[in-house]
Amino acid sequence: MSNKERIVKSTHLLLPLISPIIAVMLILSLIRIGETQVPAGPPFQSVNTSNAGLYNVTVIILIMVVATYIIYRLIKRGSIKAFETLKNVLLAIVIISSTLFYVSTYVYGYEIKPLIEYPLSPLILTIVISALILYAAIKARNTVVRAFAISAYSSMAGVIFTIALPAWTLAILLVALPLYDIVMVYKGLLGKLVTELSKYGEGKYPILRGLILDMDGIGIGVGDLVLYATLVSLTMLEYENYGFTFIEGLMASLASLLGILIGLYMTFRYILPIKKYAPALPIPILLGSIPLLYLITITI
Repeated sequence: MSNKERIVKSTHLLLPLISPIIAVMLILSLIRIGETQVPAGPPFQSVNTSNAGLYNVTVIILIMVVATYIIYRLIKRGSIKAFETLKNVLLAIVIISSTLFYVSTYVYGYEIKPLIEYPLSPLILTIVISALILYAAIKARNTVVRAFAISAYSSMAGVIFTIALPAWTLAILLVALPLYDIVMVYKGLLGKLVTELSKYGEGKYPILRGLILDMDGIGIGVGDLVLYATLVSLTMLEYENYGFTFIEGLMASLASLLGILIGLYMTFRYILPIKKYAPALPIPILLGSIPLLYLITITI
């Protein structure tokens, strides 16, 4: 990455915030109809204990390690077509399943009668929305269009984490994943993956398109966007659960967004130039967690 590419632009800071902003709107809409808790399902445990939390986070990290290893091996072997096929199939599964959850929840939760009267309507609507999102995330040339598409499914996944995983799991997750990010970027497969992708020059981002948000020379992973969405939606939900007003919860979420924004700037401005790649979770999540940490201190 050249010096020119290292200049922190407004798009580098604002586009990653689309995901947590959408997440706030999603969690508010779910709060309104009382859909703020769903069973996690296997392989996760739904009990809210520290041991279950450690187990759940271990499962999530193992899945991430295996997925990263498969991506790394396919790209290292030059199996780009195989990788892209696998990537597109997995993205389609995530997008369709997430969209189906929200479409079904909203149709029946808000009692949208024209759609309720036709049982296949939610499924058809899900397929149409999913196809548009997937196409825009992978094929759209406009960066903003891609950002909105990628943010759509990363925010949906992040909010599902918030309402499906127990509080202990989420707390451990917000600590463990930034640490995991540091290790994987500087000592693990993510750093090696970046090095391997550098062989493709300017073509490296299209290869991963859909898995990263590429922004004029800087890429940020979907996993990072998912955790931003989880953090901000969890902040809103917890303030709601503890009896704070809508405005107070919204202000806490905005404060979390501001923390993520400042963290992104610090990461892009000071850490990224050191090795041309950097973990995008530690500082944004640390600063974005301040409203949650404040809530913990006043409620324990």
